[in-house]
Amino acid sequence: MPLQDLETAQWFQKEVQPHELSLRSYLHGIAARADIDDLVQESYRRLLRARDAEHLRSPRGLLFATARNAARDLFRR
Repeated sequence: MPLQDLETAQWFQKEVQPHELSLRSYLHGIAARADIDDLVQESYRRLLRARDAEHLRSPRGLLFATARNAARDLFRR
């Protein structure tokens, strides 16, 4: 595994994954139950892309904002 991938995996485990239960609870209030898994994955994808582009000071805050935006995008379609 390349060093960058290992660093990303460690960062994800430490900074993002601990918030998954809270994220799912949050999404339960704004999205259909059937969409929650897809929204969590889309939120993770967007967050990882944002991390590649810049240093994130508040991964948790960005995760929840990203999830809200992903849910909005889903409803628009």
